[in-house]
Amino acid sequence: MSDSGEFQGLESTLAKLVEAMSRRVPYACALAIRREGMRATVSSTQSTLAPEPPVTGVVFTAFNGESLFESSVNDLGAGALEAASTALAEWTAARLVPGGAPFGAGPALTRSWELPVEKDPRGWSARRRLEHAAALQERLAKSGDKVVNATASVGDLTTDELFVAPGRRLRQRLTRVEEVMQVVVSDGGRTQMLWDGICRGGGYEHLGWCAPRAAALCEDAARLLTAKRLEPGFTTVVTDPAWSGMLAHEAFGHGTETDMYLKDRAKGREYTGKPVASPITNLDDDPTYPGQAATFFFDHEGALARRNPIIEAGVLTRGMTDAYSAHWLGLERSANGRRESWERKAYARMTNTFFRPGSSPPQDILASVEDGYYLRYPSNGMEDPQGWGIQCEGLWAERIRDGRRTGEVCSPVIMTGFVPDILGSISMVGDDLEISGLGYCGKGHKEIVKNTMGGPHLKFRARLA
Repeated sequence: MSDSGEFQGLESTLAKLVEAMSRRVPYACALAIRREGMRATVSSTQSTLAPEPPVTGVVFTAFNGESLFESSVNDLGAGALEAASTALAEWTAARLVPGGAPFGAGPALTRSWELPVEKDPRGWSARRRLEHAAALQERLAKSGDKVVNATASVGDLTTDELFVAPGRRLRQRLTRVEEVMQVVVSDGGRTQMLWDGICRGGGYEHLGWCAPRAAALCEDAARLLTAKRLEPGFTTVVTDPAWSGMLAHEAFGHGTETDMYLKDRAKGREYTGKPVASPITNLDDDPTYPGQAATFFFDHEGALARRNPIIEAGVLTRGMTDAYSAHWLGLERSANGRRESWERKAYARMTNTFFRPGSSPPQDILASVEDGYYLRYPSNGMEDPQGWGIQCEGLWAERIRDGRRTGEVCSPVIMTGFVPDILGSISMVGDDLEISGLGYCGKGHKEIVKNTMGGPHLKFRARLA
Protein backbone atom coordinates (compact mmCIF):
# COMPACT_ATOMS: atom_id res chain seq x y z
CA MET A 1 0.00 0.00 0.00
CA SER A 2 1.19 3.54 0.66
CA ASP A 3 4.87 4.23 1.10
CA SER A 4 4.04 6.31 4.17
CA GLY A 5 4.79 4.33 7.33
CA GLU A 6 2.32 6.50 9.20
CA PHE A 7 -0.46 5.54 6.80
CA GLN A 8 0.65 1.90 6.75
CA GLY A 9 0.26 1.61 10.50
CA LEU A 10 -3.27 2.94 10.55
CA GLU A 11 -5.06 -0.38 10.15
CA SER A 12 -4.52 -1.73 13.67
CA THR A 13 -5.12 1.71 15.21
CA LEU A 14 -8.39 2.25 13.36
CA ALA A 15 -9.53 -1.31 14.11
CA LYS A 16 -9.16 -0.69 17.86
CA LEU A 17 -10.91 2.66 17.68
CA VAL A 18 -13.82 1.29 15.62
CA GLU A 19 -14.17 -1.61 18.04
CA ALA A 20 -14.36 0.84 20.95
CA MET A 21 -16.96 2.94 19.13
CA SER A 22 -19.02 -0.17 18.30
CA ARG A 23 -19.43 -0.93 22.00
CA ARG A 24 -21.34 2.34 22.33
CA VAL A 25 -23.27 2.67 19.06
CA PRO A 26 -25.11 0.22 16.75
CA TYR A 27 -22.55 0.62 13.98
CA ALA A 28 -19.24 2.40 13.37
CA CYS A 29 -16.58 2.46 10.68
CA ALA A 30 -13.54 4.44 9.51
CA LEU A 31 -12.09 5.33 6.13
CA ALA A 32 -8.56 6.57 5.52
CA ILE A 33 -7.54 8.15 2.20
CA ARG A 34 -4.14 9.18 0.89
CA ARG A 35 -3.52 10.57 -2.60
CA GLU A 36 -0.42 11.72 -4.42
CA GLY A 37 0.38 12.54 -8.03
CA MET A 38 2.05 14.83 -10.53
CA ARG A 39 1.09 16.67 -13.71
CA ALA A 40 3.40 17.95 -16.46
CA THR A 41 1.98 20.47 -18.94
CA VAL A 42 3.66 21.99 -21.98
CA SER A 43 2.06 24.68 -24.14
CA SER A 44 3.33 26.92 -26.91
CA THR A 45 4.36 29.50 -24.29
CA GLN A 46 5.31 27.68 -21.08
CA SER A 47 6.05 24.42 -19.28
CA THR A 48 4.85 23.52 -15.79
CA LEU A 49 5.29 20.62 -13.41
CA ALA A 50 2.90 20.59 -10.47
CA PRO A 51 1.96 18.04 -7.81
CA GLU A 52 -1.66 17.07 -7.45
CA PRO A 53 -3.14 18.64 -4.30
CA PRO A 54 -2.12 16.27 -1.48
CA VAL A 55 -4.97 14.53 0.31
CA THR A 56 -4.53 12.58 3.54
CA GLY A 57 -7.13 12.08 6.22
CA VAL A 58 -9.51 9.84 8.12
CA VAL A 59 -13.29 10.02 8.48
CA PHE A 60 -15.16 8.18 11.26
CA THR A 61 -18.84 7.26 10.85
CA ALA A 62 -21.34 6.26 13.54
CA PHE A 63 -24.99 5.18 13.28
CA ASN A 64 -27.51 5.88 16.05
CA GLY A 65 -30.31 3.65 14.77
CA GLU A 66 -31.72 6.37 12.54
CA SER A 67 -29.02 8.71 11.21
CA LEU A 68 -25.34 8.75 10.35
CA PHE A 69 -22.93 11.09 12.14
CA GLU A 70 -19.34 11.73 11.07
CA SER A 71 -16.09 13.30 12.18
CA SER A 72 -12.99 13.77 10.04
CA VAL A 73 -9.38 14.62 10.84
CA ASN A 74 -6.14 15.04 8.87
CA ASP A 75 -3.88 14.44 11.87
CA LEU A 76 -2.95 10.76 11.72
CA GLY A 77 -1.43 10.70 15.17
CA ALA A 78 -2.94 8.16 17.56
CA GLY A 79 -4.03 10.87 20.01
CA ALA A 80 -5.89 12.92 17.42
CA LEU A 81 -7.61 9.86 15.97
CA GLU A 82 -8.70 8.65 19.39
CA ALA A 83 -10.03 12.07 20.33
CA ALA A 84 -12.08 12.34 17.12
CA SER A 85 -13.52 8.82 17.35
CA THR A 86 -14.31 9.08 21.06
CA ALA A 87 -16.06 12.43 20.68
CA LEU A 88 -18.14 11.08 17.79
CA ALA A 89 -19.11 7.96 19.73
CA GLU A 90 -20.18 10.06 22.72
CA TRP A 91 -22.23 12.40 20.52
CA THR A 92 -23.94 9.52 18.74
CA ALA A 93 -24.53 7.46 21.91
CA ALA A 94 -26.34 10.42 23.45
CA ARG A 95 -28.78 10.36 20.54
CA LEU A 96 -29.53 6.65 20.19
CA VAL A 97 -32.84 5.70 18.59
CA PRO A 98 -33.95 2.25 19.82
CA GLY A 99 -35.53 -0.34 17.55
CA GLY A 100 -33.77 0.65 14.34
CA ALA A 101 -33.06 -1.89 11.61
CA PRO A 102 -29.52 -3.39 11.54
CA PHE A 103 -26.96 -1.32 9.66
CA GLY A 104 -23.58 -2.59 8.45
CA ALA A 105 -20.96 -2.77 5.73
CA GLY A 106 -21.23 -6.50 5.06
CA PRO A 107 -19.84 -9.83 6.30
CA ALA A 108 -16.40 -10.17 7.86
CA LEU A 109 -13.60 -9.82 5.33
CA THR A 110 -9.94 -8.87 5.33
CA ARG A 111 -8.45 -8.27 1.89
CA SER A 112 -6.14 -6.02 -0.10
CA TRP A 113 -6.30 -5.13 -3.81
CA GLU A 114 -4.24 -3.14 -6.28
CA LEU A 115 -4.99 -2.05 -9.84
CA PRO A 116 -2.47 -3.57 -12.29
CA VAL A 117 0.33 -1.15 -13.14
CA GLU A 118 3.04 -1.99 -15.66
CA LYS A 119 4.86 1.36 -15.59
CA ASP A 120 4.51 2.97 -12.17
CA PRO A 121 4.30 6.77 -12.59
CA ARG A 122 6.21 7.28 -9.35
CA GLY A 123 9.23 5.77 -11.08
CA TRP A 124 9.25 8.53 -13.67
CA SER A 125 11.43 11.59 -13.09
CA ALA A 126 10.14 15.12 -13.52
CA ARG A 127 12.30 15.47 -16.63
CA ARG A 128 10.83 12.33 -18.20
CA ARG A 129 7.28 13.56 -17.63
CA LEU A 130 8.05 16.93 -19.18
CA GLU A 131 9.85 15.35 -22.14
CA HIS A 132 6.82 13.21 -22.94
CA ALA A 133 4.46 16.19 -22.77
CA ALA A 134 6.87 18.31 -24.83
CA ALA A 135 7.12 15.70 -27.60
CA LEU A 136 3.33 15.48 -27.85
CA GLN A 137 2.98 19.27 -27.79
CA GLU A 138 5.53 19.65 -30.61
CA ARG A 139 3.74 17.07 -32.72
CA LEU A 140 0.42 18.80 -32.17
CA ALA A 141 1.83 22.25 -32.95
CA LYS A 142 3.18 21.02 -36.30
CA SER A 143 -0.01 19.22 -37.32
CA GLY A 144 -1.75 22.15 -38.99
CA ASP A 145 -0.93 25.54 -40.49
CA LYS A 146 -3.76 27.22 -38.56
CA VAL A 147 -2.51 26.14 -35.12
CA VAL A 148 -1.80 29.17 -32.90
CA ASN A 149 -1.45 27.33 -29.59
CA ALA A 150 -0.98 23.69 -28.69
CA THR A 151 -0.99 22.21 -25.21
CA ALA A 152 -0.19 18.70 -24.00
CA SER A 153 -0.27 17.31 -20.49
CA VAL A 154 0.42 14.04 -18.76
CA GLY A 155 -0.69 13.40 -15.20
CA ASP A 156 -1.01 10.64 -12.66
CA LEU A 157 -2.74 10.04 -9.33
CA THR A 158 -2.19 7.19 -6.88
CA THR A 159 -4.82 6.70 -4.17
CA ASP A 160 -4.49 4.45 -1.12
CA GLU A 161 -7.69 3.70 0.78
CA LEU A 162 -8.31 1.75 3.97
CA PHE A 163 -11.80 0.88 5.19
CA VAL A 164 -12.33 -0.56 8.67
CA ALA A 165 -15.60 -1.79 10.20
CA PRO A 166 -16.38 -4.56 12.70
CA GLY A 167 -14.86 -7.70 11.17
CA ARG A 168 -14.05 -5.89 7.95
CA ARG A 169 -10.65 -4.55 6.85
CA LEU A 170 -10.32 -3.57 3.20
CA ARG A 171 -7.38 -1.96 1.43
CA GLN A 172 -6.98 -0.80 -2.15
CA ARG A 173 -4.43 1.05 -4.21
CA LEU A 174 -5.81 2.79 -7.30
CA THR A 175 -3.50 4.37 -9.88
CA ARG A 176 -4.70 6.27 -12.89
CA VAL A 177 -2.95 8.26 -15.62
CA GLU A 178 -4.11 10.94 -18.01
CA GLU A 179 -2.83 12.12 -21.39
CA VAL A 180 -4.54 15.16 -22.90
CA MET A 181 -4.00 17.38 -25.94
CA GLN A 182 -5.64 20.69 -26.73
CA VAL A 183 -5.29 22.82 -29.83
CA VAL A 184 -6.33 26.37 -30.68
CA VAL A 185 -6.64 27.24 -34.36
CA SER A 186 -7.38 30.53 -36.09
CA ASP A 187 -8.01 31.80 -39.61
CA GLY A 188 -7.22 35.37 -38.64
CA GLY A 189 -10.81 36.19 -37.77
CA ARG A 190 -12.36 33.23 -36.01
CA THR A 191 -10.72 31.11 -33.30
CA GLN A 192 -11.61 27.56 -32.29
CA MET A 193 -10.42 25.27 -29.50
CA LEU A 194 -10.68 21.47 -29.53
CA TRP A 195 -9.33 18.77 -27.21
CA ASP A 196 -9.02 15.02 -26.83
CA GLY A 197 -7.28 12.51 -24.61
CA ILE A 198 -7.61 9.54 -22.30
CA CYS A 199 -7.63 8.75 -18.62
CA ARG A 200 -7.12 5.11 -17.65
CA GLY A 201 -6.70 3.00 -14.57
CA GLY A 202 -3.13 1.73 -14.50
CA GLY A 203 0.26 3.26 -15.21
CA TYR A 204 2.18 5.04 -17.93
CA GLU A 205 1.84 2.02 -20.20
CA HIS A 206 -1.30 3.80 -21.44
CA LEU A 207 0.63 6.80 -22.77
CA GLY A 208 0.90 7.18 -26.53
CA TRP A 209 -2.82 7.32 -27.28
CA CYS A 210 -2.83 10.98 -28.33
CA ALA A 211 0.09 11.21 -30.75
CA PRO A 212 -1.46 9.24 -33.66
CA ARG A 213 -4.62 11.37 -33.33
CA ALA A 214 -2.97 14.79 -33.24
CA ALA A 215 -3.27 15.50 -36.96
CA ALA A 216 -6.96 14.54 -37.07
CA LEU A 217 -7.68 16.77 -34.08
CA CYS A 218 -6.09 19.77 -35.79
CA GLU A 219 -7.95 19.01 -39.02
CA ASP A 220 -11.29 18.81 -37.21
CA ALA A 221 -10.57 22.04 -35.32
CA ALA A 222 -9.82 23.81 -38.61
CA ARG A 223 -13.11 22.56 -40.11
CA LEU A 224 -14.99 24.11 -37.20
CA LEU A 225 -13.68 27.55 -38.21
CA THR A 226 -16.19 27.59 -41.07
CA ALA A 227 -19.01 25.74 -39.28
CA LYS A 228 -22.48 27.29 -39.22
CA ARG A 229 -25.35 26.97 -36.77
CA LEU A 230 -27.79 24.25 -37.67
CA GLU A 231 -31.47 24.82 -38.27
CA PRO A 232 -33.30 23.89 -35.02
CA GLY A 233 -35.67 20.98 -35.20
CA PHE A 234 -36.51 17.37 -34.45
CA THR A 235 -34.31 15.01 -36.45
CA THR A 236 -32.50 11.69 -36.69
CA VAL A 237 -29.10 11.65 -35.03
CA VAL A 238 -26.17 9.24 -34.82
CA THR A 239 -23.89 9.70 -31.84
CA ASP A 240 -20.28 8.61 -31.65
CA PRO A 241 -19.19 6.72 -28.48
CA ALA A 242 -18.12 9.89 -26.67
CA TRP A 243 -21.48 11.58 -27.25
CA SER A 244 -23.32 8.33 -26.39
CA GLY A 245 -21.39 8.39 -23.12
CA MET A 246 -22.54 11.91 -22.32
CA LEU A 247 -26.12 10.79 -22.98
CA ALA A 248 -25.65 7.82 -20.63
CA HIS A 249 -24.21 10.09 -17.96
CA GLU A 250 -26.90 12.73 -18.15
CA ALA A 251 -29.85 10.38 -18.65
CA PHE A 252 -28.92 8.00 -15.84
CA GLY A 253 -26.73 10.08 -13.60
CA HIS A 254 -28.34 11.89 -10.73
CA GLY A 255 -31.76 10.69 -11.83
CA THR A 256 -31.00 7.16 -10.60
CA GLU A 257 -28.77 8.00 -7.62
CA THR A 258 -30.99 6.78 -4.82
CA ASP A 259 -30.11 9.42 -2.26
CA MET A 260 -32.21 11.62 -4.56
CA TYR A 261 -35.06 9.11 -4.18
CA LEU A 262 -35.16 9.84 -0.44
CA LYS A 263 -35.71 13.52 -1.24
CA ASP A 264 -38.35 12.82 -3.92
CA ARG A 265 -36.12 14.60 -6.38
CA ALA A 266 -35.58 11.88 -8.99
CA LYS A 267 -38.02 10.76 -11.64
CA GLY A 268 -36.17 7.46 -11.93
CA ARG A 269 -37.86 6.15 -8.80
CA GLU A 270 -41.25 6.28 -10.51
CA TYR A 271 -39.96 4.30 -13.50
CA THR A 272 -38.21 1.44 -11.70
CA GLY A 273 -39.39 -1.81 -13.28
CA LYS A 274 -40.86 0.04 -16.26
CA PRO A 275 -39.65 0.62 -19.82
CA VAL A 276 -37.57 3.80 -20.21
CA ALA A 277 -35.83 2.96 -23.49
CA SER A 278 -36.26 0.81 -26.59
CA PRO A 279 -35.89 -2.97 -26.03
CA ILE A 280 -32.44 -3.02 -27.69
CA THR A 281 -31.03 -0.63 -25.07
CA ASN A 282 -28.86 -1.80 -22.14
CA LEU A 283 -26.88 0.38 -19.73
CA ASP A 284 -24.48 -0.45 -16.90
CA ASP A 285 -22.74 1.33 -14.07
CA ASP A 286 -19.73 -0.89 -13.47
CA PRO A 287 -16.87 -0.08 -11.08
CA THR A 288 -15.24 -3.44 -11.96
CA TYR A 289 -14.75 -2.67 -15.67
CA PRO A 290 -11.04 -3.35 -16.38
CA GLY A 291 -8.63 -0.51 -17.00
CA GLN A 292 -10.98 2.41 -16.45
CA ALA A 293 -10.36 5.59 -14.47
CA ALA A 294 -13.35 5.04 -12.15
CA THR A 295 -12.65 1.35 -11.50
CA PHE A 296 -12.20 0.28 -7.88
CA PHE A 297 -12.58 -2.76 -5.60
CA PHE A 298 -14.79 -1.33 -2.85
CA ASP A 299 -16.63 1.95 -2.38
CA HIS A 300 -16.09 4.44 0.43
CA GLU A 301 -18.64 2.67 2.62
CA GLY A 302 -17.09 -0.79 2.31
CA ALA A 303 -19.39 -2.30 -0.35
CA LEU A 304 -17.51 -4.61 -2.72
CA ALA A 305 -17.57 -3.47 -6.35
CA ARG A 306 -19.72 -5.30 -8.88
CA ARG A 307 -21.50 -4.58 -12.13
CA ASN A 308 -24.80 -2.76 -11.63
CA PRO A 309 -27.21 -3.14 -14.58
CA ILE A 310 -29.35 0.02 -14.72
CA ILE A 311 -31.26 -0.77 -17.93
CA GLU A 312 -31.94 -4.30 -19.18
CA ALA A 313 -33.73 -4.63 -22.53
CA GLY A 314 -35.13 -1.13 -22.16
CA VAL A 315 -36.40 -1.57 -18.58
CA LEU A 316 -35.06 0.50 -15.67
CA THR A 317 -34.08 -2.27 -13.27
CA ARG A 318 -32.48 -0.43 -10.36
CA GLY A 319 -30.69 2.69 -9.21
CA MET A 320 -27.29 3.39 -7.68
CA THR A 321 -27.20 3.25 -3.90
CA ASP A 322 -25.17 4.55 -1.01
CA ALA A 323 -25.48 2.79 2.36
CA TYR A 324 -27.95 5.22 3.91
CA SER A 325 -30.42 5.36 1.02
CA ALA A 326 -30.27 1.57 0.54
CA HIS A 327 -30.98 1.12 4.25
CA TRP A 328 -34.08 3.30 4.31
CA LEU A 329 -35.43 2.34 0.91
CA GLY A 330 -34.91 -1.38 1.48
CA LEU A 331 -32.75 -1.69 -1.63
CA GLU A 332 -29.88 -4.03 -2.36
CA ARG A 333 -26.55 -2.25 -2.00
CA SER A 334 -24.51 -1.32 -5.04
CA ALA A 335 -20.97 0.01 -4.72
CA ASN A 336 -21.85 3.64 -5.40
CA GLY A 337 -21.22 5.25 -2.01
CA ARG A 338 -18.42 7.67 -2.93
CA ARG A 339 -16.75 10.70 -1.32
CA GLU A 340 -14.92 13.60 -2.90
CA SER A 341 -12.40 13.30 -0.07
CA TRP A 342 -12.08 12.41 3.60
CA GLU A 343 -13.64 15.82 4.37
CA ARG A 344 -16.87 15.09 2.46
CA LYS A 345 -19.84 12.82 3.11
CA ALA A 346 -20.65 9.81 0.96
CA TYR A 347 -23.34 10.14 -1.68
CA ALA A 348 -24.71 7.72 -4.26
CA ARG A 349 -22.49 8.47 -7.26
CA MET A 350 -21.78 7.07 -10.70
CA THR A 351 -18.62 5.11 -11.56
CA ASN A 352 -18.07 3.76 -15.11
CA THR A 353 -21.45 4.42 -16.77
CA PHE A 354 -22.03 3.28 -20.34
CA PHE A 355 -24.44 1.81 -22.88
CA ARG A 356 -23.59 -1.79 -23.67
CA PRO A 357 -22.83 -2.69 -27.32
CA GLY A 358 -25.50 -3.95 -29.68
CA SER A 359 -25.30 -5.74 -33.01
CA SER A 360 -25.06 -3.03 -35.69
CA PRO A 361 -21.72 -2.06 -37.30
CA PRO A 362 -21.27 1.74 -37.11
CA GLN A 363 -21.04 2.01 -40.90
CA ASP A 364 -24.45 0.33 -41.20
CA ILE A 365 -25.93 2.80 -38.74
CA LEU A 366 -24.68 5.77 -40.77
CA ALA A 367 -25.81 4.13 -44.02
CA SER A 368 -29.35 3.77 -42.66
CA VAL A 369 -29.86 7.54 -42.21
CA GLU A 370 -31.63 9.31 -45.05
CA ASP A 371 -31.32 12.75 -43.48
CA GLY A 372 -29.85 13.63 -40.09
CA TYR A 373 -26.72 14.54 -38.16
CA TYR A 374 -23.62 12.76 -36.86
CA LEU A 375 -22.69 14.12 -33.41
CA ARG A 376 -19.10 14.18 -32.14
CA TYR A 377 -16.97 16.12 -29.65
CA PRO A 378 -19.36 16.47 -26.68
CA SER A 379 -18.54 19.37 -24.38
CA ASN A 380 -20.94 19.37 -21.42
CA GLY A 381 -24.43 18.48 -20.28
CA MET A 382 -26.95 18.88 -17.52
CA GLU A 383 -29.94 17.03 -16.17
CA ASP A 384 -33.08 17.79 -14.21
CA PRO A 385 -33.49 14.62 -12.08
CA GLN A 386 -36.94 15.64 -10.89
CA GLY A 387 -38.34 16.28 -14.35
CA TRP A 388 -35.94 13.95 -16.18
CA GLY A 389 -35.18 16.47 -18.87
CA ILE A 390 -31.63 16.66 -20.22
CA GLN A 391 -29.52 19.04 -22.24
CA CYS A 392 -26.35 17.85 -23.99
CA GLU A 393 -23.97 20.21 -25.77
CA GLY A 394 -21.18 19.58 -28.23
CA LEU A 395 -19.03 21.07 -30.96
CA TRP A 396 -19.71 18.87 -33.99
CA ALA A 397 -22.90 18.07 -35.91
CA GLU A 398 -22.14 16.77 -39.40
CA ARG A 399 -24.96 16.46 -41.91
CA ILE A 400 -25.85 12.97 -43.11
CA ARG A 401 -27.71 12.59 -46.42
CA ASP A 402 -28.61 9.33 -48.14
CA GLY A 403 -26.44 7.35 -45.75
CA ARG A 404 -23.27 9.39 -46.25
CA ARG A 405 -21.47 12.02 -44.20
CA THR A 406 -21.50 15.18 -46.31
CA GLY A 407 -18.69 17.12 -44.65
CA GLU A 408 -21.15 19.93 -43.85
CA VAL A 409 -20.43 20.67 -40.17
CA CYS A 410 -22.50 22.78 -37.78
CA SER A 411 -21.25 24.07 -34.43
CA PRO A 412 -22.10 24.32 -31.61
CA VAL A 413 -24.97 21.88 -31.18
CA ILE A 414 -27.45 21.47 -28.32
CA MET A 415 -29.66 18.42 -27.82
CA THR A 416 -32.65 18.55 -25.46
CA GLY A 417 -35.53 16.30 -24.51
CA PHE A 418 -37.30 14.03 -22.03
CA VAL A 419 -35.16 10.99 -21.21
CA PRO A 420 -37.74 8.23 -21.90
CA ASP A 421 -38.66 9.90 -25.22
CA ILE A 422 -35.05 10.09 -26.41
CA LEU A 423 -34.05 6.61 -25.25
CA GLY A 424 -37.35 5.13 -26.41
CA SER A 425 -36.48 6.21 -29.96
CA ILE A 426 -33.17 4.31 -30.10
CA SER A 427 -33.46 2.18 -33.23
CA MET A 428 -29.88 0.94 -33.73
CA VAL A 429 -27.06 0.18 -31.28
CA GLY A 430 -23.50 -0.20 -32.52
CA ASP A 431 -21.36 -3.27 -31.96
CA ASP A 432 -18.48 -1.06 -30.84
CA LEU A 433 -17.68 0.33 -27.37
CA GLU A 434 -15.41 3.15 -26.23
CA ILE A 435 -15.25 4.67 -22.76
CA SER A 436 -13.90 8.15 -22.10
CA GLY A 437 -12.15 8.72 -18.81
CA LEU A 438 -11.59 12.47 -18.95
CA GLY A 439 -14.77 13.45 -17.13
CA TYR A 440 -15.61 14.31 -13.55
CA CYS A 441 -19.02 14.74 -11.99
CA GLY A 442 -20.29 17.08 -9.29
CA LYS A 443 -23.26 16.75 -7.01
CA GLY A 444 -24.85 20.08 -7.67
CA HIS A 445 -21.98 22.57 -7.84
CA LYS A 446 -19.54 20.57 -5.69
CA GLU A 447 -18.69 17.06 -4.43
CA ILE A 448 -16.48 16.25 -7.42
CA VAL A 449 -15.65 12.59 -8.11
CA LYS A 450 -13.96 10.82 -10.99
CA ASN A 451 -16.18 8.88 -13.35
CA THR A 452 -16.18 7.66 -16.92
CA MET A 453 -18.83 7.45 -19.60
CA GLY A 454 -19.15 5.77 -22.94
CA GLY A 455 -20.97 3.44 -25.24
CA PRO A 456 -21.31 2.38 -28.85
CA HIS A 457 -22.65 4.39 -31.77
CA LEU A 458 -26.39 5.03 -31.31
CA LYS A 459 -29.17 6.04 -33.68
CA PHE A 460 -32.26 7.82 -32.34
CA ARG A 461 -34.50 10.87 -32.72
CA ALA A 462 -33.93 14.12 -30.81
CA ARG A 463 -34.42 17.87 -30.86
CA LEU A 464 -31.30 19.77 -31.95
CA ALA A 465 -30.53 23.47 -31.95
